Amino acid sequence: MTIIGLKELRQNASQIAERAQKGERFTVVKRSKPMFEIVPMNHDKVRDLWTIERLQNDKSFREKILNQDLKSLKEDIAIIS
Repeated sequence: MTIIGLKELRQNASQIAERAQKGERFTVVKRSKPMFEIVPMNHDKVRDLWTIERLQNDKSFREKILNQDLKSLKEDIAIIS
């Protein structure tokens, strides 16, 4: 994990974002105190959360759950994934 200051983050945000995208982790400090971390995205987790959120907001999905139409439900999940 790389430690960087706020000033360095402001000056090099694009480069730091690219490095984080490649897997590098950063701890951002202010006056030598850790403030927050910049970490790479877990794309599988984000995709799964997005899929769950989308399905929860889909009225037909909720109806299929209630009707236990599992075949249609599996088809919907396959389309979204």
